Amino acid sequence: MMDPPKLLIVSGKGGVGKTTLSAALALSLAKQKKKVLLAEIQSQDQVAHLFGRSPFGPEETPLLPNLQAINISPKKAFEEYVLSQIKYRSLYTAVFENRFVRYFLDATPGLSELMSLGKIYSLVSRYDCVVVDAPATGHGVSLLQVPGIVASAVRVGPLKENAEKIAGLLQDPEQTLLCLVTLPEEMPIKETIEMASLSREKLKIPLGPVFINGVVDPLFSGKEESLFESWSDPISKKSPLYPLVAAARVRQKKASLVQEACEELKKELPRASFIRLPFLFSDSFGLKEIRELSRWVEKGDQP
Repeated sequence: MMDPPKLLIVSGKGGVGKTTLSAALALSLAKQKKKVLLAEIQSQDQVAHLFGRSPFGPEETPLLPNLQAINISPKKAFEEYVLSQIKYRSLYTAVFENRFVRYFLDATPGLSELMSLGKIYSLVSRYDCVVVDAPATGHGVSLLQVPGIVASAVRVGPLKENAEKIAGLLQDPEQTLLCLVTLPEEMPIKETIEMASLSREKLKIPLGPVFINGVVDPLFSGKEESLFESWSDPISKKSPLYPLVAAARVRQKKASLVQEACEELKKELPRASFIRLPFLFSDSFGLKEIRELSRWVEKGDQP
């Protein structure tokens, strides 16, 4: 992505590689000399783990040249917001650290989501691009629809004004894109299609590229595959070549399913653009793998 908007929100079904893609996107943009912030929302410091760093918490922390990261804490964001309004920490402590008030705040629907998005809103103006590793699709929808709900429900006051500003940022195609990531498998693709529909019809958030993660390419061309099948059919299970033949068949089958999945996505989301990311045969994921995926992000491989 050579000219990204100010805010890239990455979401998808749990386990499809959201954090990995977010890190690869952020690294790719940082290599273009853009000032980039990679933001998690109350996560278990997965970004720090990927980059081989100690947990950095809710403070902006340098990771690499042009790249900083933050793990947004809704509680900390709420504290910063209230202090920006009332100015006096002693008053904040007396009122909002009271355990009964704290219990009420913790139980208030949507408050954590609104505070997290408010924190992101406050950061966007300070960076060329903020990449948000958003929650998985279900929680992601809840997060992204809160500003609109609050703006509609509250009649007047700073809460309504701030909710409207956040909703305006999320729905502005010049400033925000929602990037969905999926595996080429049935359930993740189903959720991706549903999320794209919700983004278009309910959230009104512009849809960016859909990233298909973990793609396995076929070993053989069509003619080679026919030759392989005719040659390998007579091989006995006792043959030392049998494990290799079996592995090749599994690889071909997997590649076939990937192709079907890509076709399904293109059929259901005809106006979307797609970028493939390869399955990396690696025992663990770290900065080396993130760098490799960032090169694929830059390459923009189409299915």
